[in-house]
Amino acid sequence: MRRISTALTTLTALAAVSAALLPAAAAAGSDRSATAAATAAATVAAAPNPNFTVRCSTTLGGIQQTESWLFQPAPSTDGRTVSATHRTSYRGCTGSASSTLNQADPVIWDSTCQDPFPTFSTETVTYTWDTGDTTTVKYDQVVMTHEAGGNLIRYRMKSKGTVTAGSGLGKAVTRSTLFDPVGSGCNRDTTEVFGVTDQFSIG
Repeated sequence: MRRISTALTTLTALAAVSAALLPAAAAAGSDRSATAAATAAATVAAAPNPNFTVRCSTTLGGIQQTESWLFQPAPSTDGRTVSATHRTSYRGCTGSASSTLNQADPVIWDSTCQDPFPTFSTETVTYTWDTGDTTTVKYDQVVMTHEAGGNLIRYRMKSKGTVTAGSGLGKAVTRSTLFDPVGSGCNRDTTEVFGVTDQFSIG
């Protein structure tokens, strides 16, 4: 009988504690639900804007639109297969958005130090802008040419494409970037080739 009495006393005490905690737990749960809902609302991407347009250009005032290709491994003197990751950073743009930061998925190329980029290629990039807008662009014409500057040979990448998803759907996209030589990064395990975009536009 003593064991049953002790058990009943313990259960009664636990019930009392549970009853006291239930309102607080319910309130805490309500607070968590409200916080989660607010967070979810804040992270929802902006609805696609069909009138989305943007113009980005490097200016004499010092605003630069920069891009780079990260090569792993770096291009080599005899040519080898590389993994190339495209990074972009546009600032001070006009139109619907003022800046973006992006890194595209890696692509696989055969690459030499003298010709690190293919003469002709295609590329798909999804840009996320400071407004929350996203624009997926399919560049179906990416043409690379050599451009002499002093004793250096740089690489001019001119691209034409179309917005295939997101804001500005269906609008034309153009891009023109001048990339530096591979230089001392040749034959290394990894190197990054930087460039300046003098013109980028959507619409």
